[in-house]
Amino acid sequence: MSKKHKAVSGEIITARGPWREVLLVCRKCSGKVKGGFGPKEKDAFPDAFKQVLRDLGRRRDVRVLEVGCLGVCPKDALTMIRGSAPAEMLVIPTGLDLTLLASRLIGPVQPATSTLPEPEPANPAGNPAFPA
Repeated sequence: MSKKHKAVSGEIITARGPWREVLLVCRKCSGKVKGGFGPKEKDAFPDAFKQVLRDLGRRRDVRVLEVGCLGVCPKDALTMIRGSAPAEMLVIPTGLDLTLLASRLIGPVQPATSTLPEPEPANPAGNPAFPA
Protein backbone atom coordinates (compact mmCIF):
# COMPACT_ATOMS: atom_id res chain seq x y z
CA MET A 1 0.00 0.00 0.00
CA SER A 2 3.00 2.28 0.02
CA LYS A 3 2.74 2.98 -3.71
CA LYS A 4 0.44 5.79 -4.76
CA HIS A 5 -2.29 4.66 -7.10
CA LYS A 6 -4.23 7.04 -9.26
CA ALA A 7 -7.75 5.82 -9.83
CA VAL A 8 -9.08 6.31 -13.31
CA SER A 9 -12.77 7.17 -13.55
CA GLY A 10 -14.79 3.94 -13.25
CA GLU A 11 -11.77 1.83 -12.25
CA ILE A 12 -11.63 -0.07 -8.96
CA ILE A 13 -8.20 -0.65 -7.49
CA THR A 14 -7.41 -3.41 -5.00
CA ALA A 15 -4.91 -2.60 -2.27
CA ARG A 16 -3.61 -5.35 0.01
CA GLY A 17 -3.59 -4.77 3.75
CA PRO A 18 -1.09 -6.32 6.16
CA TRP A 19 -3.80 -8.08 8.23
CA ARG A 20 -4.99 -11.68 8.25
CA GLU A 21 -8.28 -10.77 9.93
CA VAL A 22 -10.45 -7.68 10.40
CA LEU A 23 -12.78 -7.49 13.41
CA LEU A 24 -15.77 -5.16 13.38
CA VAL A 25 -16.78 -4.43 16.98
CA CYS A 26 -20.11 -2.80 17.84
CA ARG A 27 -19.32 0.63 19.28
CA LYS A 28 -22.63 0.77 21.14
CA CYS A 29 -22.04 -2.58 22.89
CA SER A 30 -18.46 -1.60 23.67
CA GLY A 31 -19.68 1.59 25.32
CA LYS A 32 -22.42 -0.17 27.29
CA VAL A 33 -20.13 -2.73 28.94
CA LYS A 34 -17.76 0.10 30.06
CA GLY A 35 -14.67 -2.03 30.17
CA GLY A 36 -15.00 -5.59 31.34
CA PHE A 37 -11.93 -6.87 29.52
CA GLY A 38 -8.24 -7.16 30.27
CA PRO A 39 -6.42 -8.41 33.38
CA LYS A 40 -8.43 -6.25 35.79
CA GLU A 41 -11.59 -6.29 33.64
CA LYS A 42 -11.52 -2.50 33.38
CA ASP A 43 -10.31 -2.04 29.81
CA ALA A 44 -12.40 -1.54 26.68
CA PHE A 45 -12.40 -4.55 24.34
CA PRO A 46 -10.40 -3.01 21.48
CA ASP A 47 -7.61 -1.84 23.80
CA ALA A 48 -7.47 -5.07 25.80
CA PHE A 49 -7.54 -7.29 22.69
CA LYS A 50 -4.84 -5.26 20.96
CA GLN A 51 -2.65 -5.63 24.07
CA VAL A 52 -3.17 -9.40 24.06
CA LEU A 53 -2.17 -9.50 20.39
CA ARG A 54 0.95 -7.42 21.16
CA ASP A 55 1.89 -9.79 23.97
CA LEU A 56 1.52 -12.72 21.57
CA GLY A 57 3.55 -10.98 18.86
CA ARG A 58 0.56 -11.01 16.47
CA ARG A 59 -0.62 -7.38 16.60
CA ARG A 60 -0.18 -6.82 12.86
CA ASP A 61 -2.28 -9.90 12.04
CA VAL A 62 -5.59 -8.41 13.21
CA ARG A 63 -7.23 -5.03 12.63
CA VAL A 64 -9.87 -4.09 15.23
CA LEU A 65 -12.40 -1.49 14.07
CA GLU A 66 -15.33 -0.09 16.03
CA VAL A 67 -18.44 0.36 13.89
CA GLY A 68 -22.03 1.46 14.46
CA CYS A 69 -24.65 -0.71 16.14
CA LEU A 70 -24.85 -4.24 14.75
CA GLY A 71 -28.36 -4.80 16.15
CA VAL A 72 -27.83 -7.78 18.47
CA CYS A 73 -27.42 -5.79 21.74
CA PRO A 74 -26.56 -8.58 24.26
CA LYS A 75 -26.40 -7.92 28.02
CA ASP A 76 -22.91 -7.84 29.57
CA ALA A 77 -21.34 -8.72 26.22
CA LEU A 78 -20.47 -7.16 22.89
CA THR A 79 -21.14 -8.12 19.31
CA MET A 80 -18.38 -8.61 16.78
CA ILE A 81 -18.18 -9.61 13.12
CA ARG A 82 -15.13 -11.21 11.54
CA GLY A 83 -14.20 -9.92 8.11
CA SER A 84 -13.49 -13.48 6.97
CA ALA A 85 -16.97 -14.68 8.05
CA PRO A 86 -19.36 -11.73 7.76
CA ALA A 87 -22.53 -13.83 8.06
CA GLU A 88 -21.52 -14.99 11.55
CA MET A 89 -21.86 -12.58 14.49
CA LEU A 90 -19.88 -13.39 17.63
CA VAL A 91 -21.19 -12.39 21.07
CA ILE A 92 -18.21 -11.87 23.38
CA PRO A 93 -19.06 -11.92 27.13
CA THR A 94 -17.20 -9.58 29.47
CA GLY A 95 -14.40 -11.26 31.38
CA LEU A 96 -13.63 -13.71 28.56
CA ASP A 97 -9.99 -14.84 28.34
CA LEU A 98 -8.91 -12.89 25.26
CA THR A 99 -6.04 -15.30 24.57
CA LEU A 100 -8.66 -17.98 23.88
CA LEU A 101 -10.49 -15.60 21.58
CA ALA A 102 -7.26 -14.82 19.74
CA SER A 103 -6.57 -18.53 19.23
CA ARG A 104 -10.07 -19.01 17.79
CA LEU A 105 -9.73 -16.06 15.43
CA ILE A 106 -6.13 -16.37 14.20
CA GLY A 107 -5.17 -19.93 15.04
CA PRO A 108 -2.87 -21.35 17.72
CA VAL A 109 -1.06 -18.63 19.61
CA GLN A 110 2.04 -18.68 21.77
CA PRO A 111 3.64 -15.91 23.80
CA ALA A 112 6.16 -13.89 21.81
CA THR A 113 9.01 -14.74 24.18
CA SER A 114 11.73 -16.54 22.33
CA THR A 115 12.96 -19.76 23.86
CA LEU A 116 16.15 -21.51 22.98
CA PRO A 117 15.92 -25.10 21.73
CA GLU A 118 16.89 -27.90 24.09
CA PRO A 119 20.62 -28.71 23.90
CA GLU A 120 21.65 -31.88 22.13
CA PRO A 121 22.58 -34.69 24.53
CA ALA A 122 26.23 -35.69 24.62
CA ASN A 123 27.20 -38.82 22.68
CA PRO A 124 27.48 -41.61 25.24
CA ALA A 125 30.50 -43.79 24.56
CA GLY A 126 29.63 -46.93 22.66
CA ASN A 127 25.99 -46.01 21.95
CA PRO A 128 25.30 -46.85 18.27
CA ALA A 129 22.22 -44.60 18.23
CA PHE A 130 24.48 -41.55 18.31
CA PRO A 131 26.83 -40.88 15.40
CA ALA A 132 30.46 -40.47 16.32
